[in-house]
Amino acid sequence: MLRHAALFSCVLILGSACGSAAEVKWTATGRVQFVRGTDLLQVAAIEDPVSIELSYDNASEGRVFRQFFDLSDQLFWQQEEYYDAIDIDLRIRIGGNTWRGTLVSGSEGPPYSIEIQDVRVTGDTVDFFKVTVAGEDGGEFPSFPGGTVGANPSLRVEFRNESTDDGDPPDYLHSTDLKCVSQSFTRITEARGSISSGTGQLINFALDPSTVRTQLVEVQAIELKKVTYDHEFEEVSLTWTSTPGKFYIIQYLANDLCWREKSSTLADSTETTWAVLSFGDKGIYRVVEEE
Repeated sequence: MLRHAALFSCVLILGSACGSAAEVKWTATGRVQFVRGTDLLQVAAIEDPVSIELSYDNASEGRVFRQFFDLSDQLFWQQEEYYDAIDIDLRIRIGGNTWRGTLVSGSEGPPYSIEIQDVRVTGDTVDFFKVTVAGEDGGEFPSFPGGTVGANPSLRVEFRNESTDDGDPPDYLHSTDLKCVSQSFTRITEARGSISSGTGQLINFALDPSTVRTQLVEVQAIELKKVTYDHEFEEVSLTWTSTPGKFYIIQYLANDLCWREKSSTLADSTETTWAVLSFGDKGIYRVVEEE
C-alpha cells in the first residue's frame, strides 16, 4: 500500500488519491436549491443539507467515445468524452432520506455514465466532469424516496473546473485514467447535482467545492508536519514523519491530472525534510511512501 501527503498552494490538503486500488470515491456536501413536485416536496426543501458519495470501479476504465464540435472559430469549440463499462454507485442524502442509483458494466443504453466536456467560450476554458445514473442507461435505484418512480429516473452530479488564459488550465480530456480526473478535486470551482423521478418531479442542489474530496479505497494518508515555500529560490520544502530505511517519492500533479515523480529520497531518521524546485506557489505536491 502507498501512503501519501498532499500540498496545494503550500497548504496541506487531505483526501487526495494515490495507489493502485480499483475503486475511486468522491464525497461532498451542499444545500438544496430547488424542489418541484408534490411527492418530493414531502421529503426535501430548499436549504436542506445535502451530502453525496460517489464511487466507481477504476480497474478497467471502460471504453472511451469522443466527439469534437468546432464552429470554425478558435474562441468557440467543445470537445466531449464518454465512458462506459464502469461500475457506478451514487448516493445522495438529504436530511434523513437517501437516494441511491447504481449502474453496472454491460448495462444497456448509451455510453453516458461518465461524461467529460471541455468547452472554450470567448477565450475561457471550462472543464466538466459529469456522472449520471439514469434508467434509460440501465441504472437501478434500490432507494428512491418521494413517490412513484417513472420510466427514466436519474441521479446526477457535475463538477466544474474553470480557468482563464492568465493561468495554466488543467485538462480533464485525453486520458482514459479516471483516477487522474479524481486527483484534480482541488481545482473544482463549482459543483451541483440533481434528482429526477422521471415523472416531472425534480430536486436541484449545489455542492460546496471546498468540501469535495476524493480517495482511493484503503489508501492511508501521511500528515505533513511542515511546509514552506522559498520565493527567492522558488523551492518547496516538505517535512514529514518518516521511517529510517523507507524510500519516499515526492510527486507533483501534472497538467494531465496524473501524479508525476519530482524527486525521491531514502529516509535516515524519524523526520525528513526535502526541498524541490517548484512550479510557483500554485503547485500541488505529495509525498508517497513505498512499502
